[in-house]
Amino acid sequence: MATRSDLHSRQWTRPADRWREAGVEPSLGEVLSDPLVHQVKRRDGVSLGELASVIAQAQVKLRRSLCRLAA
Repeated sequence: MATRSDLHSRQWTRPADRWREAGVEPSLGEVLSDPLVHQVKRRDGVSLGELASVIAQAQVKLRRSLCRLAA
C-alpha cells in the first residue's frame, strides 16, 4: 500500500491517476475542492458552510466513539 510520502515522490501522467491505487485516499480539502463536488453541492442547493457544519459534527461523533473504544 502506498503512503502519502510515496504519492508526493511519484510522477503521475495525470493528477487524478494518484488516486487509482488501492489504500490511498485524497485529503478532505482535495475532495472539497473537486469540481464535481462543487457541481453536486450547487445542484443540491448545499452551501460550503452547511457541508462544513455536517463534516464537523461527524468528526465530533467519530472522535467520541473512538475515545470510548480507547478507554
